[in-house]
Amino acid sequence: MNEDWKIIVKRASRFEENSSQEGMNAALATKRWVTSLVLIPILIVLVIFGIFFFAVFLALFAIAAVGFGIRFWWLRRELTKSVRSDNPVGPLETADTVEGEYVVVEEDQAAETEIRRDEVDR
Repeated sequence: MNEDWKIIVKRASRFEENSSQEGMNAALATKRWVTSLVLIPILIVLVIFGIFFFAVFLALFAIAAVGFGIRFWWLRRELTKSVRSDNPVGPLETADTVEGEYVVVEEDQAAETEIRRDEVDR
């Protein structure tokens, strides 16, 4: 009878453990659902804020990029204007034309200059 009693006690204790575990599992499941119900809206709000701030950052970056682009375009335009004003190209002139003052030297004058140089060198 002693062994029968041990079997009965073991089965009864397992029954209590199973019922207490089921109660704990139910409590944990309830806590998980409540946690999920609270965290899901918080995550949705955080995602919306993230998208909003990313859009604002992207818009500011685009505005800054357009501003820098306009500035560089303006500087390039001014540089091109100043180069053209230094070297005006008329309808008959090409960009390879060199402007400057000159003196027409006759052949006789060039020969006299060479003779004088030779005399000075001696």
